[in-house]
Amino acid sequence: MSRPPVRYWQPPGETVERLAESRATGALHGEAGTVHLSDGWVVHVESDRTPGLAGLLTASGRVPAEVWQETVRTSGPDCRVGRALLEQGRLTRGELEICHLGALYDAAFFVLCARSTMTWFEPGARHWLGPVRRVSARTLRRESVRRRDVLERIWPWPQLDSSPVVPVPAGHRGSGRHTRVPAPNRRQRELLAHADGRRTPGDLARLLGRSAFSTTVDVRRLAAAGLVATPFGAAPAPGLVASLVTGPGAGPVAGAGAEGAGAARPAPADPRPASALDADTVELTLAGLERRVPGAALAAVPGGLAAARRRTEPRPSRRPTHAAAQPLSVNDPDIALLHRVRTALEARL
Repeated sequence: MSRPPVRYWQPPGETVERLAESRATGALHGEAGTVHLSDGWVVHVESDRTPGLAGLLTASGRVPAEVWQETVRTSGPDCRVGRALLEQGRLTRGELEICHLGALYDAAFFVLCARSTMTWFEPGARHWLGPVRRVSARTLRRESVRRRDVLERIWPWPQLDSSPVVPVPAGHRGSGRHTRVPAPNRRQRELLAHADGRRTPGDLARLLGRSAFSTTVDVRRLAAAGLVATPFGAAPAPGLVASLVTGPGAGPVAGAGAEGAGAARPAPADPRPASALDADTVELTLAGLERRVPGAALAAVPGGLAAARRRTEPRPSRRPTHAAAQPLSVNDPDIALLHRVRTALEARL
């Protein structure tokens, strides 16, 4: 006999910790998504604002969409989809765990930082994926707060996270006070190329098969650079430096600031050294899987592959290592896994 749902009227993060202390098992539903618990541990998190595990695996080409759908249909009722993928040889154990945790933390940020405090708990509910990895409620909440602080340091305009991404035309980018800011990197240029004024950061993340949080970080950096229009609202707090706009490792570009209606406003420089600030702007990129074929996730977009091929990429400053130079393919699961581990380490996760 199933128990009736229990309603809570407090911040989702506090509710999850309260359920964890009571070693609850079930699903906590809220405005932004659902947190699944098992014996007090968080085992899955889902949000309609982020690509789930299915979106990341199918968009990257790692698991064909039809295979995923059939596996969910046959193994979902028994809550063993993850185990079935391993038994089929579609994923290695390490790949499944890394992708699962990436999707879990990605969704948790939007669920736990939601403004609505009304949630309801469904006791005994189990997730169709089955057990993969578990995370403590306290760790999950701490990571979500850290990510929120990262976004606020870059460009404190939360409206950007759920609004359509509107690129600022080159002719409307004033010189402003940003006389030298890092140029957009390859990932950000691809994002700008597919921002049509209607797609939100979450939409772009699904289209490109990336982490929603790392996409949101890029959108805020582009807004701070004046390359993406900032929605009207409260002015940003001081504390932005030009080196944070597009992250470390990009070259300078002149005249990237923007002023005027709808454009991002420059902010004064931060007195702290850039090295210290770089350490504060850690972002999670491991959930965005490398595509096995460049541009594979854009195959369904008219002109997507052709546009991607027309773009010229700057040459690397040094010769890549042998492993980095090898294209990832379905037949190279170990190389793919090592590449993701390296990406996570570089992000200082």
